[in-house]
Amino acid sequence: MKKNYYEMHGIGKAKYTVSKHDGIQTHKDGSPFYDIAIFKNKKNLAQYITNLVTDGYTYRRWTI
Repeated sequence: MKKNYYEMHGIGKAKYTVSKHDGIQTHKDGSPFYDIAIFKNKKNLAQYITNLVTDGYTYRRWTI
């Protein structure tokens, strides 16, 4: 699997969230395990996403 991330905003009290999958970690059933990062402002969010992209992560659009 590839490294990817997606964003979701306005979840409960969290203003901005980013979920990322490193391409390795999985649950017991084999589905990908996503780490989550929570931010209060756009400046920190943008810096985190920039770091993800430089580490080789690609944006994955989340669909329901």
